Amino acid sequence: MPGTELFDQMEIDAVCDVLRRKMVHRYSSHAARAGVYRVSEFETALAKRVGSRHALAVSNGTSALFVGLKAMGIGPGDEVITSAFTFIATVEAIIGCGAIPVLADVDETLGMDPASVARKITPRTKAIMPVHMFGAATRMEPLLELGRTYGIPVVEDSCEVTGGTYKGKALGTFGLWGTYSFDPNKYVTTGEGGAIVTDDEELYTKMEYYHDHGHVHRLDIERGAEDKCGLGLNFRMSEIEGALGLVALKKMDTALSLLRSTKRKVLDGVAGTGLTPRPVPNPEGDIATHIVFLLPSAEAAKRFQAVTAECGMPVGIIGENTWHYAKHWKALHMLSGQSIGGSTAPSYAPETMAQTEAVLSRAVFYCPSLLTSDETVAKMIGALKAGAKAVL
Repeated sequence: MPGTELFDQMEIDAVCDVLRRKMVHRYSSHAARAGVYRVSEFETALAKRVGSRHALAVSNGTSALFVGLKAMGIGPGDEVITSAFTFIATVEAIIGCGAIPVLADVDETLGMDPASVARKITPRTKAIMPVHMFGAATRMEPLLELGRTYGIPVVEDSCEVTGGTYKGKALGTFGLWGTYSFDPNKYVTTGEGGAIVTDDEELYTKMEYYHDHGHVHRLDIERGAEDKCGLGLNFRMSEIEGALGLVALKKMDTALSLLRSTKRKVLDGVAGTGLTPRPVPNPEGDIATHIVFLLPSAEAAKRFQAVTAECGMPVGIIGENTWHYAKHWKALHMLSGQSIGGSTAPSYAPETMAQTEAVLSRAVFYCPSLLTSDETVAKMIGALKAGAKAVL
């Protein structure tokens, strides 16, 4: 899946242009750079692509989450409800603000179950953060309705679904803000990098200040003479990454077409086998980075995995995914009942995620590359058919 699979002379030329001009800092040396600002160009192109009023490029997806939370005032004692199925950066960004992550269970879409979210809301809940995982959307309407009912902002961790949509609208643009990641494992990659999108002018201004030490950025004076609005940290994106981002956006539709074609071939190839694909709330907006099936039980998933391995194409079991499932994060478990920002964290023990476990333990998946060959597709289909015959 990594976007580096599509790297060619376009990326080489884009990077060499930045190096030849010796302008790697996104803000400095206004007089010498002849009006060329690659990160700013990337932000403009990204905002246009997703239909957002503002986009702020930052150093990575983690910093995008952190800057978004800081800008909206999340702080000590606040609670943010998010998913038990995510990447640990989601939780780290919340804790980094001194706030408490509250983990909701997922349903069979792999998105947060609105009923679980509703049960987690308390007077200290200051944000609801759905996480769009494995290429497809969380069901947004019920979560947005919960936000309206309780007066709680909804923000989106869209780091895994750049380019994905839900009913024709870009993921990341439903809530107060949304984030994207462009790390080396993403099909839209700048090597490292991330972005925040929002339609809120005031919030964007706070983000823009905070991500660069509180600088009030101006093009009519040099960087050292700028005012500061307050304190911040350094989460800037470099001009090299901005240049790579511009190329990546040009290749996005090609990459999406490749991923979707592979997934369509696989699903068509196993039609009639009894395999149940993961229910995707909006199939047209699925970026198809993952092909997921739900089996009847955890035991069936184990047997299925063994059979596909015998065929040379083992599936993964999401419940065993230590990167994306909070059940496996010992560092988080150690915070159970501890003081975070002056408040007591809930239990993060695996048994508190029983509903999520019931789904993920029987969910199997493939993660195709962008350039998946027809031979590999045929091998996937053969392994899936063998697995289905053995367990269904």
